[in-house]
Amino acid sequence: MEKYWPLILVFHCYLLSYSLANTATNLQTDELSLLALKSRITLNSSRLTLAKNWTNKTSVCNWTGVTCGRRHRRVVALDISDMGLDGSIPPEFGNLSFLASLYMAGNSFRGDLPAELGGLRRLRVVDLSDNDFSGEIPKSWFGNATLLEDIYFTDNSFSGTIPEEISNLQNLMTLYLGGNMLEGPIPPFIFNMSSLIQLDVSNNNLSGSLPIHVCTDFPNFKQLSPPPCSQFQELFLSSNKFTGTLPTQIGNMTGLWTFKAQTNSLQGPIPPEIGKLYNLIGIDLSQNKLSGSIPSTITNLSNLPRLYLFDNHLNGTIPPQIGDLTSLEFLNIRKNNLTGKLPETLSNLTFLKFLYLSDSQYQGTIPWNHLQTSLIELDLANNHFEGSIPPDIGRFRDLKYLNLAGNNLSGPIPSTFGNISKILLLELQSNSFNGEIPPTVCNMTSMFMLHVSKNKLQGRIPECMGNFSSSLQVLNLKDNLLHGLIPSTFMKGNGLMYLNLNGNELDGTLPKTLLNCGKLEFLDISFNRIEGSFPNWLGNLPQLQVLVMKSNKFHGKILASPKNNATLFPKLQIFDISSNKFSGQLPMEFLQNFANVNINRTVEGKLYSAYKEPVELILKNSNRQLEKIFISFTIIDLSNNSFDGNIPLSIGKLRSLIYLNFSGNSLAGPIPGSIGSLRALEALDLSSNQLVGEIPSQLAGLNFLSVLNLSYNQLVGHIPRGGQFNTFENNSYIGTGLCGFPLTNECKQDEDPSTVLQGKDEDDSGEFIDGFTWRAVVVGYGCGFVFGVILGCLKFLCELIPFWWPSWWNTGPFWNAMVQIPPKFFSSSYSERHHYE
Repeated sequence: MEKYWPLILVFHCYLLSYSLANTATNLQTDELSLLALKSRITLNSSRLTLAKNWTNKTSVCNWTGVTCGRRHRRVVALDISDMGLDGSIPPEFGNLSFLASLYMAGNSFRGDLPAELGGLRRLRVVDLSDNDFSGEIPKSWFGNATLLEDIYFTDNSFSGTIPEEISNLQNLMTLYLGGNMLEGPIPPFIFNMSSLIQLDVSNNNLSGSLPIHVCTDFPNFKQLSPPPCSQFQELFLSSNKFTGTLPTQIGNMTGLWTFKAQTNSLQGPIPPEIGKLYNLIGIDLSQNKLSGSIPSTITNLSNLPRLYLFDNHLNGTIPPQIGDLTSLEFLNIRKNNLTGKLPETLSNLTFLKFLYLSDSQYQGTIPWNHLQTSLIELDLANNHFEGSIPPDIGRFRDLKYLNLAGNNLSGPIPSTFGNISKILLLELQSNSFNGEIPPTVCNMTSMFMLHVSKNKLQGRIPECMGNFSSSLQVLNLKDNLLHGLIPSTFMKGNGLMYLNLNGNELDGTLPKTLLNCGKLEFLDISFNRIEGSFPNWLGNLPQLQVLVMKSNKFHGKILASPKNNATLFPKLQIFDISSNKFSGQLPMEFLQNFANVNINRTVEGKLYSAYKEPVELILKNSNRQLEKIFISFTIIDLSNNSFDGNIPLSIGKLRSLIYLNFSGNSLAGPIPGSIGSLRALEALDLSSNQLVGEIPSQLAGLNFLSVLNLSYNQLVGHIPRGGQFNTFENNSYIGTGLCGFPLTNECKQDEDPSTVLQGKDEDDSGEFIDGFTWRAVVVGYGCGFVFGVILGCLKFLCELIPFWWPSWWNTGPFWNAMVQIPPKFFSSSYSERHHYE
């Protein structure tokens, strides 16, 4: 035997050297695969870490994000998540045959996944979420990588259908495909996979019915233990196009913790079997078409902290058993057809912090004594509640949001509101509250929004209103019976963005302390008794976009400031000084200071505001409301004053105008053809002036002009034919000497009516003239206030309750804090053009 030792030793040496050589070769293959990936990363600034570390100067096992196995010294894990990488995955990546864990989330990888990735046979976990991968999910993965346990493909751009090959993954526990562009139905086999416990297909374009019925369709169902589908813990189906009803077999998913199917088109009743899901800690069926009553069995879910059923067609009453949901913290069932009184059993919900019951048909008085004083948000708006707010409202010291708008509440606003010092938004509008605004309101020093419009409030505006909170951004006192002076206490550095005093009995002059409101975007003081000359100094407010001074006692000429003309009103979009006593020529030198009015705009624009009140337009003797305003366009209304002189040719420079109203003045001379340069113009009212001559043919080229009023002038000649002029009725021209269609007054020696009069545009390159005439009945009250106000408040609350934000922030009550008024438009063409909802 001893004589063979040398041979045995040589043989072992050979095996060892072969093994080492083979290992080195395989490791080199892994290195080349990763270097191929490195070469595909295109964003240089994000390659620094890999550029310095992923080189052949060091072992691949020491590279950033790389883990090698102890036994085979092969790459078994790669984690390059959240490194800001931009690029694509090369086919060579499929050569990492020992790879078991792949984490690439939170980058900007794009393109299709190569089919060669099917070579990753040992893969157990893959996380490609938060990238921009596209194309179909490669089927080869699921035919070969049968060891896969967790797949995270969320928030990419994958398309196509869910591959049926996923059914080969018998060890799969997590399948996250949300936030892509997948189509088609959910394959029934998904619910046959006995190992699957987490499924997320939300935010796709999936359709069809929910195949949950397969949970009881197995031939050998009685022999299965545990029962089919009972292993599911998380099921996310939201924001798709699912239809049909909720299957009763949902009750077999007894292991569910979270069930979200909001924002689909599910209909029919909520099945009573929902009450079998005893482990639920969150259920969201909001924004569907569910009908019927809230099943009483839902109150079996005693561990449920969050219940969202809002924006459906549910009817009936809130079941008294709601009080059995003793763990409930969030209850949102607003925007349904629920009726009746609120049950007294709400007092049993001792952990309830957020209660949203708005936009329904509830009646009776608000059961304040049965509501928890620990509430943080309470939304009861737009119901039929009556009665008054009790004096002990101040005991709700934790409230940050209270919305009682749109009810039949009456009585005074209790002074004890001042005890709720944490409140951010208080909405009491559209009720019948009377009495004075209590000065104790100024104790709410954290307030973002105070909205008490459309009540019967009397007395003076408390002096403290101007300086009680640096956080206050919206103050709406519109349509009350307030009188006296506007407070002059607006402090420097305040955050006020929106101030609406429209429709009261205020008098005196505008306080110059408004100049301290450097963030002010919207100011409406219309329909009051405020007097004085035009407040040029308001032009120094750098953010002002809407100024409405309609129907007051202002008077005199409007003169451009001799100094710093270009700095006045740099962002003004809506300018309404109608129905006052202004005189002199049209203030063209003044209007040209509006920086945005001279910019050529396309017909598409961004919405001006999220905080909505209607812009009311009185055109052709018809009140019309426009809910949303485009920031790209401008409205000017100088109607019903005593302006005189001619309309200058330079009117054509105001190219962003959509509404122009000069009606009810004493303007003379011809209509300038340069108005034909206002290509975005939709409404023009020059009625009740002393204009002469013919209608310029250039006006026939205004393709979006849907409202025209030239009545009661001294105009003569032919009415242009073609374009929008074929749509205007007789009352656009009554009280004039015009002839032709649509009037019965035929023109002598009329031209061919089928042709549109052609003419050369008048020269509008000249300087502005101090005259500027137009008559309109455009009544514009605007609606301002940037989206950041609400968003900032949402962010603040989000930090308090981060687990609540993702599920329903975009449909929560803070969006209802915006005034919701159904839009009314000029015409169907107007609506289609601007893509209004």
